[in-house]
This record gives sequence, C-alpha cells and structure tokens, in this order.
Amino acid sequence: MKNIKQILFSVVTIAALALAVWTPIASAGVNSQQGISHNSPENYKNVLNAVATAYAPGPHDNGKWGNLTHIGTQVRPGVIAVDPRVIPLGTKLYIEFANGQGMYGVAEDTGGAIKGNRIDIAMWTVKEAYKFGIQDVKVYVLK
Repeated sequence: MKNIKQILFSVVTIAALALAVWTPIASAGVNSQQGISHNSPENYKNVLNAVATAYAPGPHDNGKWGNLTHIGTQVRPGVIAVDPRVIPLGTKLYIEFANGQGMYGVAEDTGGAIKGNRIDIAMWTVKEAYKFGIQDVKVYVLK
C-alpha cells in the first residue's frame, strides 16, 4: 500500500508541475530548465519570508539519500526542501525571488539545516546550486 501511495503522489506531483507555465530563465541564479513567472500567484493561503539555498542530487549535497527526497521521489528541479513543521510535505509552493521572478515547486524534501523559514531548492548540478548562493525569497503556500 505504501508503494502505491508513493507512486500516486509522484504522479499527482508531476501532473501538478506539468500544469504550471514554464519558461526559460537565465537570471536569479536558477537553472535554465526550471520555470519562472513574473506574477505572484492569486490563489495562496500564506506568504512567508524565507532564506533560500540550493542543492543537487547525489552524495555531495544529499549525503546518504543520494538522488532521493524525504518522501522517496527523485531530487530534481521543482523539488523544495522545507521544515515540515512550517510547510507540510506535499505542499505546492511559489517561490518569488528579489528580482521579481519566481518558480513553482513542491515541498518533497527536508534537510538537517532546513529549520524554520529556510528552504533548499533542488537544482540539477552542484555548480548550479553554488551559483544560486543564498537568497532572501517570499514563499507563497498555494491553495
């Protein structure tokens, strides 16, 4: 039953991300294969000010978990690591960067240093994660 739930969750997550409008991004230190938007979402429950960092799949950034998230899905762009006491796992999010651009993602991971209003955004490579650096962001918790 657990595997069926994980598969169903993965399918729903992928479908939700596929419905988002994705366009190329070259600035804000975000992977060019991730999607951006220039408008804040209209349907959200809450907005949090947060500090964002980035990480990549594999042991360099993700230790013994390698390419897997906390819920068992693959680490990939669009995955956001959160403190589940602040943002429940499975929550759809919109991350707005200081330059006004933003991206949609889903809270699928946690991290040892991800406490309180801190998030970690998955990238494809360690180089992209380093380039992202540390940024102040607004996190929209979507309905």
